[in-house]
Amino acid sequence: PISEENPAGIDIREDSSPTSIYYAIKDARKSARAAERSNMFDGDNSEADTQWHKVSELAPQIIQNQTKDLEIASWYTEALIRQHGMNGLKNGFQLIHGLVSQYWDSLYPMPDEDGIETRVAPLIGLNGEGAEGVLITPIRNVYITEGTDPGPFNFWMYQQTLDIEKIADNTTKKNKTDKLGFSLEDINQNVTQSSVDFFINLCDNISISIETYRSISHILDENCGAHESPPTSNIINILEECLGTVKHLGKDKIPVEVEIIPDNEQDEIAYSGEPSGQTKTTVGPIKNRNDAFKKLTELSDFFRKTEPHSPISYILERAVTWGEMPLNDLIKELIPDTTARDIYGSLTGIKTENKN
Repeated sequence: PISEENPAGIDIREDSSPTSIYYAIKDARKSARAAERSNMFDGDNSEADTQWHKVSELAPQIIQNQTKDLEIASWYTEALIRQHGMNGLKNGFQLIHGLVSQYWDSLYPMPDEDGIETRVAPLIGLNGEGAEGVLITPIRNVYITEGTDPGPFNFWMYQQTLDIEKIADNTTKKNKTDKLGFSLEDINQNVTQSSVDFFINLCDNISISIETYRSISHILDENCGAHESPPTSNIINILEECLGTVKHLGKDKIPVEVEIIPDNEQDEIAYSGEPSGQTKTTVGPIKNRNDAFKKLTELSDFFRKTEPHSPISYILERAVTWGEMPLNDLIKELIPDTTARDIYGSLTGIKTENKN
């Protein structure tokens, strides 16, 4: 908290003086993005890096000492992912999570004549609404290998090589590869130069980012209502796709977590004849509802590891999430339109609550 009397501090936008820290960080972020657009033509990242560094210096000072502000936290997250990759994104999401969970009632920007949208507009900008948000390209640009010569490679580069691999004509494929400057084989070779720790940390950071962002989404749903809550699908989808790619590329680097059963517990293993020291395998009918969800979660984990590009794991995970939701919350998620919910309620006899 900034203070006991005013935990969220002040609205720093009200200071329009030349020394305003709000306009200092806003201008730095604006300059950084303008420099990045220029980089598309001259390839010089130095100015953008300088301005993002300024954002990352000012933001924590502002949030710690002056104001709890979602716009500042969002700009900080933009800077963090550029400077520290997925670890930076994770830290940015954890900061945003802390703000929305602890300071919601007095969090800046405060709602105005446009309602709660003013407060959550910075988060809408991160994900995008009707178009890609400002975090999508930086996520694609995060390195997913750490080797060199050539390399390292980012997620966008990997996607480009996959598109080229789909080309049937060998001459066209070679021309495209030559123009790109690297191939899927180069990336696979680069993976072998990358350390085990690199892939483990990358997977952990992406996974934590996904779970933290989902938690942010749930909190916003509760505080804003389903219709006013910011969209999150663009960020979730790109992170899940990136995580699947990292697990696929690093399949020989990332250890598979297994539960080893001591010799004296082998008689409890339902799989007859299983040798000593093997992974515990359970068989038999499903005992109850919780057991059913547990098995669905295990299936989801299996497909996430063995078929990272398949939607099966995410569908199973979504089924478990839906199964654990209260009926009214589930109906609101599946049928967002209030009129359609009313019709559904009248047809089924299920009472639906349309109040946010």
